[in-house]
Amino acid sequence: MVNKEAEEAAAAKAAQKAHQEAVQAQIAAAVDAAVAEERATANDAGASADGETAGDGAATGTVAANVDWNAVPAADMTLFYPGQASFEWVQNGKTHGGARPLTKGGDACTTCHAAELEAIGTKIVAGGDLEPTPIPGKRGIINATIQAAHDDQNLYVRLQWPDAGHNPAPFVDGGKMDPDNQIKVAMMIAGTGIELGATTGCWSSCHADNSYMPFDPGADAIAGNADVASRLEASEKITKYLTESRTKVEIKGRGGKAQGGWDKLKSAEEISQLFQDGAYLDLLRVYADGTASNGYLLERRVVNDGEMSAEANLSAGVWTVVFSRPLASGAPGDIPLEPGKTYTVGFAIHDDFAAARFHHVTLNTSLALDDDTAQINVTKQ
Repeated sequence: MVNKEAEEAAAAKAAQKAHQEAVQAQIAAAVDAAVAEERATANDAGASADGETAGDGAATGTVAANVDWNAVPAADMTLFYPGQASFEWVQNGKTHGGARPLTKGGDACTTCHAAELEAIGTKIVAGGDLEPTPIPGKRGIINATIQAAHDDQNLYVRLQWPDAGHNPAPFVDGGKMDPDNQIKVAMMIAGTGIELGATTGCWSSCHADNSYMPFDPGADAIAGNADVASRLEASEKITKYLTESRTKVEIKGRGGKAQGGWDKLKSAEEISQLFQDGAYLDLLRVYADGTASNGYLLERRVVNDGEMSAEANLSAGVWTVVFSRPLASGAPGDIPLEPGKTYTVGFAIHDDFAAARFHHVTLNTSLALDDDTAQINVTKQ
């Protein structure tokens, strides 16, 4: 029996490795094809006849023109589909068997689940308790490569992953939740003083009362709490937020209570102090056309004036997204990246015109400058 289980485990591991190698080969082939195409059509930066798209500057690679990506180590990351597994869900022992090790033992999400992401994502995306509105055909995981480099001034990040065919969302007219964006990419960097921030990463901002979540309050309830709605600049939905910004967040939902705490907003003075203390998530977002937004998450999602540039490109069936920002811009909401420090980050990919929670995400991921012990080693160029 033991030998059979060992053989099955070895076979599963070998199959996963073979799949990852196939993905890497596809990405490498796409890169070679893109280079060849660029050389052949250097004077034509428009969209190709077969419908592939590129953001401004994507064809010429202007965002990280001086980076030799062949010399930058690549991290093979599995982004999985989380469904409605909220921050409250992961802390509730009735719904998540790892709640106690997470909240009491200090375990990170990756401690238990790093090797289970394909199984988890595939199960959730098919529909069930964590996905009441499944999208038929949507994939459970995205295998991506992530690279990061820096010079004396800037951070450069590149993500690559295979595209997938379109699977219409049956609950949206036209089947596309965000028709203007075939893909979106987000990177979050955890600040200081965030509950479970180092062990859960961006999960600390995903609550049971966000949009499309089980306790989404809806437009009427939001409008009925005018003061909070005004401060959150909310009308129809509640964006991600951090527990630190609320006076109370309901975890277990005892007695039929709604989980989350969207309307339990702390005072403006308290939130201002949290921001000054660095208790927020730095948020970088890239859209399908190569535009980008720089901001942060605390009581709500905020776009700030932080410098950022990006490009997005679909070629030979593979998406390539590159973005950059200063290592230390000094802009409010931009977490400075310094040598000798390790940061907890999270990545999300919205593919196939998805929006809100219908994305694929990483678990807590470590990032550091010139440190090969980090999952993402930001190497000097």
